[in-house]
Amino acid sequence: MQGIIKKSLLSLLLLASFFSTYANTAGEVSHSHDLHFLHADQANNGYESALIGVIESIEKQNLTDGLHKIDAHLEVFPESREGHLLRADILQALSGSFDGLGEHELITLEDLKKFKHQLSNRLKHSGDEAKRAHENTPANLMELGEHKHIMVADLTNGRLYLYKNMTGKPVLIRDYYLSIGSEGFGKEVEGDNRTPVGVYEVNRYIEGKALPDLYGKGAFPVNYPNLYDRSLNRTGYGIWLHGTPSSTYARSPWSSEGCFVLSNDDLLDIGKYISADDRTPVILSDKIEWLNDEEFETRQKQYMAIVDEWKADWESLDIDAYLKHYSTENLNFGKGNYKQWLKRKYSVNKAKTFVQLDFDIKSLFVYPGNKDMFVVKFRQRYLSNNYSSESDKEQYWQRDTVDGQWRIVYEG
Repeated sequence: MQGIIKKSLLSLLLLASFFSTYANTAGEVSHSHDLHFLHADQANNGYESALIGVIESIEKQNLTDGLHKIDAHLEVFPESREGHLLRADILQALSGSFDGLGEHELITLEDLKKFKHQLSNRLKHSGDEAKRAHENTPANLMELGEHKHIMVADLTNGRLYLYKNMTGKPVLIRDYYLSIGSEGFGKEVEGDNRTPVGVYEVNRYIEGKALPDLYGKGAFPVNYPNLYDRSLNRTGYGIWLHGTPSSTYARSPWSSEGCFVLSNDDLLDIGKYISADDRTPVILSDKIEWLNDEEFETRQKQYMAIVDEWKADWESLDIDAYLKHYSTENLNFGKGNYKQWLKRKYSVNKAKTFVQLDFDIKSLFVYPGNKDMFVVKFRQRYLSNNYSSESDKEQYWQRDTVDGQWRIVYEG
């Protein structure tokens, strides 16, 4: 029966995949419990740690203990598809029916792949992956401004991290198992079922009662496509952080139409910290680069020096020094008229006897999927001998591939 395998083969495939892959790379799974307080267990009553505990029992070949644990798990989470899958495996292992004898419920090869992927993601995160995340900081989060909380997703590893702004330093307060688009990530066109990679913000909240059951207990839409997406002619809409249907606790890692999805318990938990009114940022990263404290501080100073030099050159009235900070080939993502813009800048600068510029950084994020680009938002106060203004500004900076210099490719 092509594309179909019996559950009697599932344990062999599942466990061989888990423990041959992660025994030497994920560290001792039992060490993971020190980190579970950040895995949103307060909200989900231990869903993730219970599943990992079952896998630990299987690893130790203590199937009776594993069966007790999975039964307790299913009492709390009767809709746990992963739990039912593991229970079926344990029962088959206890019966010794790995040879395919007996009639069992069938599961498609594609469903098996999804379940294995989900449980592998959870198990992987219980070891060194979690330790690295909890001891370091994403390289994307250079300046947080006045944002109270920031979300960062690692789309490769299926994890969503929630950071609190503690006097300018991002401090991890939660992490969650995450599902993404059924075709993975890197959204380009409408209908490709991929989750976008980029810097976004929550722009509204929709209550669960106003949505079909598919979206669970609620949804937080984000502003995809953003300016950069539109410059690349990316299409699509309706990218949301949302919950799961009532019939399942957590979805497979790649299962949505492009949204990023939490269990309903986790969605309700994170909803206490994120806000459409505050435009909570969410960085959807293909894979997070982790920095220790020293590396983070060094990198942060480097980015701020780039912006500070631009400010100093503007105030100096040295028009050539100021203009060197702007891309001649890719101004406004390649859609600006550089010669016309340049002529206007020279004309305006001739009338200036002084320029004073102050700004408050609202955020500076290294753009995911492109370490040679960052986006900075700030509140700008401009004063000169003949003009003054105060406004919100946004700049995209990109490193030139020829000379290695950072230049502004968008300003607005």
